[in-house]
Amino acid sequence: MVTPETTQREAPLLSGSQTVKSIRDTGYKGTDYALAELIDNSFQWGDANTVLLVIVQRKVQGKQRAAKRVDEIWVIDDGGGMTDEALNLALSFGGSGKYDDRSGIGRFGMGLPQASVSQCKQTDVWTWQKSQPENASHTYLDLKEVEDSAKKAALTVPWPTTAGSPDYTEMPDWVRDVFKEHAIPDTSMGLPVYSGTAIRWTNLDKLRWVRADAMFAHTEYLLGRVYRHFLTSDTRRRSIKVAIMEGDTLVGPGVFQDVRPNDPLYLQPASETTLEYWEAAAEDDKAPLIHITDEPPFAEHYGSRDFVIQRPDGQGASTVHARLSLARPEARPGRNPGKDTHQGRHARDNSGISVMRADRELVLEKTLAQEATDRWWGVEVAFDPCLDEVFGVTNNKQDAPYLGQALRLAREHHLPKDEAIEEGLFDEEHPIAELYDMAYQLVALVNQMKQEGKSEKQAASRARGTQPDVTNVASSVKQNRSAVTPTPGETDFADTKPDPSKAVETIQQALEEQDVPAEIRKLIIANYQRGVTVQVIERPMKQAAAFFWPDEALNLEILCLNNAHPAYESLIRPLRVSSEELERMTEDEAKGMLVQSADAMTWLLLAWSRYENEHRKSPLSRNIQEIRDGWGRRLAEYVEDQAFKAALQFDGEDETQDGEGGA
Repeated sequence: MVTPETTQREAPLLSGSQTVKSIRDTGYKGTDYALAELIDNSFQWGDANTVLLVIVQRKVQGKQRAAKRVDEIWVIDDGGGMTDEALNLALSFGGSGKYDDRSGIGRFGMGLPQASVSQCKQTDVWTWQKSQPENASHTYLDLKEVEDSAKKAALTVPWPTTAGSPDYTEMPDWVRDVFKEHAIPDTSMGLPVYSGTAIRWTNLDKLRWVRADAMFAHTEYLLGRVYRHFLTSDTRRRSIKVAIMEGDTLVGPGVFQDVRPNDPLYLQPASETTLEYWEAAAEDDKAPLIHITDEPPFAEHYGSRDFVIQRPDGQGASTVHARLSLARPEARPGRNPGKDTHQGRHARDNSGISVMRADRELVLEKTLAQEATDRWWGVEVAFDPCLDEVFGVTNNKQDAPYLGQALRLAREHHLPKDEAIEEGLFDEEHPIAELYDMAYQLVALVNQMKQEGKSEKQAASRARGTQPDVTNVASSVKQNRSAVTPTPGETDFADTKPDPSKAVETIQQALEEQDVPAEIRKLIIANYQRGVTVQVIERPMKQAAAFFWPDEALNLEILCLNNAHPAYESLIRPLRVSSEELERMTEDEAKGMLVQSADAMTWLLLAWSRYENEHRKSPLSRNIQEIRDGWGRRLAEYVEDQAFKAALQFDGEDETQDGEGGA
């Protein structure tokens, strides 16, 4: 029988061990990101100068054989330490007492316990203040105890114990030794005293990397990028040092190695970062690649931009600062610098917009980094924690999703803010509305950098004599032909002799009348102003029978490909592969693509041959033959032009554009 007492009993807000189990899967991207949470605590709440990361590796017997595996991870800092009250709260979810503190890189009070349980089942913490490490207070979080006690009592964090207590767990001697080796003592009271904290993870069951050397390499790459401003600050430089311990022995030259900054804008000398060096081709383009270490591989071509964003707390506005950089042409030598150069491979994993909060990277936003060539530009966006709600900062400090959404909408729809709201892409009250103008401008700036990077690379290649200018190629053929049989557009251009601005205006109007998308129009005009007078664009014309058609505007020749035609899907799109796709191809797959390319040409000619055969006894037959002969002569002129041959060489780093158009 159901009584009022049983039906009205209130359920607990948190379900003990089940809550902790759920928190274990809250989405840390890897062990390196979880370690970053602990380092946040060291730098902000502990105000540490140095953080020591020790990866302990031991031989573990597996099912088949014994192998080395990471067995413990230590994070040791020389910060201010904690009182027993603060230590007890530090392992409580949301109980640090620092929630909503906007003064630095922390805020949510979840970092230590949430990051720890995402990687291990046992976390021990020792801390001491103006004392000796031997006198540290200790407490712990043991998920097995949590599981066992969940049904017996409310879950609590054990109150810290101190040296001399019967249940006290001592810190290993080697931890005290390495701490004193790197910490600066306080001698104001006469005898040297120290403050600091040591955290140990054991019973590791969710690590991303199980070997110490792999963990070291990947961890340095991420931590060097996340904390690059801390590691290079002119006002107060911090350091993160990593060591590997084999069993009970620290190993390696110098034992502790400094985490080097990883600069995704590549504006620091390579030798001072994880990049180490960058490669450039010799001037004669015949000698092997040489290493250059005396300057950054990127240049700050586009400087910086400031964007004013309204604070959600109604306390006025805050400035978001953006920096933009672009690869120097000499940093992209060879036909496929992304695959073949050290900096290309390094920049691949640093591509995107680095989103910085209080000088600490939250996320490398990939929305605008969709192509292989997107590794050759860099953008950093820095904001103050007072804008957390506007950016949608997650409590594990790994994402700013509202910025990503705003960038995606701006990239896909190309609409100013008012039109985007009118189209219903977002609501005026949504945080995206505050970020959209900035996102819209960033998309335009990135597109501008992409185009400039491509132009600079082509110019550098021409200077070395490796690739002639497509502009000159087109002009060479056109000049010879237009003197004999000019097109109506060429005749009009020769008769009117318009000044450059008038010619651009006329061409812009013609492209608008042809419904060429705005982004493609902009690219065509930019190319025309550089002297390009032949353009190939793609237009989806589902109802058109033609696979292609010619067009022109003044002296600009246009070849339109119908990318909605069935032939496009079979003949063109399979050959539109990115550099990264080419890199992943096997030899057989590459050969297959070449065979498909040859087949595609054959199908095109067979289609013409069939059409001509169908009209062999028709009055149109002579006209068709004359058209075929005339087309053959034009083809011979282009193919025989040596410059045009060179221009047709495949460049794995050239950008291709799908969808409504490509230039």
